[in-house]
Amino acid sequence: MDNVLLHLHPDFSEELERVILNWNSVQTEKRFIGVHLKRDFEKSLLTKGAIELTKAFQLGAQIRTESGFSPDNGILIFTEKRIFEGNYYQLYYGGSEETDPYPIVDVVSLDFIRNLFNQLKKGKDYVFQAILSNILNAQAQGAGLLTHDDTRGCILDFCNYMPDILVGLENGPKFCPKDILNVKKLHKEYLFELAEVVEKRRYKIDNDKEVNTRILSSEKPRLEENASEFDYDVALSFAGEDRRYAEELAKELKHQNIKVFYDGFEKANLWGQDLLVYLSDLYRLRAKFCIMFLSNHYAKKLWTNHERQAAQNRAFKESREYILPIRLDDTIIPGILDTVGYLNWHEERVTDIAECIRQKLLIRR
Repeated sequence: MDNVLLHLHPDFSEELERVILNWNSVQTEKRFIGVHLKRDFEKSLLTKGAIELTKAFQLGAQIRTESGFSPDNGILIFTEKRIFEGNYYQLYYGGSEETDPYPIVDVVSLDFIRNLFNQLKKGKDYVFQAILSNILNAQAQGAGLLTHDDTRGCILDFCNYMPDILVGLENGPKFCPKDILNVKKLHKEYLFELAEVVEKRRYKIDNDKEVNTRILSSEKPRLEENASEFDYDVALSFAGEDRRYAEELAKELKHQNIKVFYDGFEKANLWGQDLLVYLSDLYRLRAKFCIMFLSNHYAKKLWTNHERQAAQNRAFKESREYILPIRLDDTIIPGILDTVGYLNWHEERVTDIAECIRQKLLIRR
């Protein structure tokens, strides 16, 4: 069974992981593996700007190697940058061949996708579906099939006129009759199974509203190329009912000149922001540690669940601790193991908790 590595981009990592599980359950030809990127790679791919296609191939090959896989395993990565090559100012997608210096690497530009769908009058419900369709296109080309210039509502449509992409998204993704025959001739019927998983999602497209919003937002506070590595030393995550505890700690941290994200200090900055996108980025990328106030209220709140999942996504990629729990009661929080060390708010002074945070920051340096 061949492996295919798929970059778990922060905007849609959880959604893509669910699709990967379904793809692996319906066929045995390919094993899809989600890959979380280390911070250095995220900084190279998820910041604004432009990247030459060969450089993107090189990054993909490095990610594959550092993930413990050999060059004969395919990898697909996403970038926020504009992809260019030669006389082509902006590319949607690029793929390398097995004989290339950086073999079997596919790259998709989310900058292109975002610009395209923000310009279209309709189709914003299909943004994540477009990303999945692009993965299917890459798999089909890797299996030996060719794209075609005419628009057939097919996975292998080249779409010289990019709005034509909606034709395939609204009715598929599917293979056209001619390519169905080609798939069968090449004995690559597993491609039908992969396409069917994505096609079934179309009937529940309303479930993608949240992920589509995250992808389409062009105001993500991604790290700029010349920015410091982190905007904050710590980010506080808490339920509204527990604000008094978070505020007390935030004031003490600020007094000690520790850069803390506490929403009470950020009212002007948060005003008008898409908070789902902004906070997801914050807890994934922009702080050295996440201080999580665990309580019965924390377990029940929708927003704290978003924050927790974003922080856990980051923690999964880190080789050291990222989430630092402070317990307000004994409520079990999904994903927070009983074996993880924590501080008990009711047994510590706020100055002592702040001092522990300061020591953590010193160790992190």
